[in-house]
Amino acid sequence: MRNLTLRQIKIFISAAKHLSFSRAAEELHITGSAISLQIKDMEEDIGIALFSRENRKISLTHAGAHLLGYAIKVIRTLDEAGEAMESLRGTQAGVLKIGLVSTTRYFLPEILVQFKKQHPNIQIKVDIKNRQELIELLRIGEIDVAIMGKTPKALNARAEPFANHPHSFIASPSHPLSGKANLAPEVLNQVEMISREQGSGTRYIMEKFITEHGLSPLMRMEISGSETIKQTVMANLGISFVSMHTIGQEIAHQQIVVLDIQHTPVMRVWHVVTPNKREVSESAEAFRHFMLEKADGILRELFEVCPC
Repeated sequence: MRNLTLRQIKIFISAAKHLSFSRAAEELHITGSAISLQIKDMEEDIGIALFSRENRKISLTHAGAHLLGYAIKVIRTLDEAGEAMESLRGTQAGVLKIGLVSTTRYFLPEILVQFKKQHPNIQIKVDIKNRQELIELLRIGEIDVAIMGKTPKALNARAEPFANHPHSFIASPSHPLSGKANLAPEVLNQVEMISREQGSGTRYIMEKFITEHGLSPLMRMEISGSETIKQTVMANLGISFVSMHTIGQEIAHQQIVVLDIQHTPVMRVWHVVTPNKREVSESAEAFRHFMLEKADGILRELFEVCPC
């Protein structure tokens, strides 16, 4: 018994389950002769027959049936041990370094609250940077995972979508375009616009929309950061183009309106990004799985007013 291997035990269980070496071979993706050889080695090691072979049919001997119960316990115990190790890896007191683009600050706190409920012992460090800075931090290993919109093509990384990310034009409730329905994109040529700074992902999406529709709006103001832009729009100094995930509170309090402009909202996608070149920590892998499984639902609850 001391020479039995885990592979042999799995082969024995499969053969006993199917009472067929050929079907066990199909299940385990090995040859039928390999199954027969491993069973034969087991029987020689134990010193007793495990299967009766008659007319090309097999059945468990009394000893085989007795061993099967123990074999199943071995595999079940190993599975339980694996689950315990997975749990320990997911909740160990590791450090998780997350990089965020600024827009995510409006929903990541709630996501982190939910994540910490499942992984209370993970220490989290958050770094808020622009997209290019996050790509560099990922490249040099200063962060474990990044949350961003436009994915980094120049970096060897795995970028996986986890939620839709709508963008729209916004204005003060007292703006002349407020409340008007089905506006053509060309109306943007007649109003003053407030834009995000160069290098911003939101600026990139807005410029792409403007180019696609052949527009030439009046860009009278450029502001870095969503909060200042929202305050400027509320002061009715112009309209702007923003992520819908930044204006939930302002819409709820009727401080900002979303303009009904054709071909909007512009729908982009949020991604969770992890590097390919190095091994991802267990904490980062736990966070990645959480984002892929839970984040979309959390965003939908937070931004019910959005067509997310």
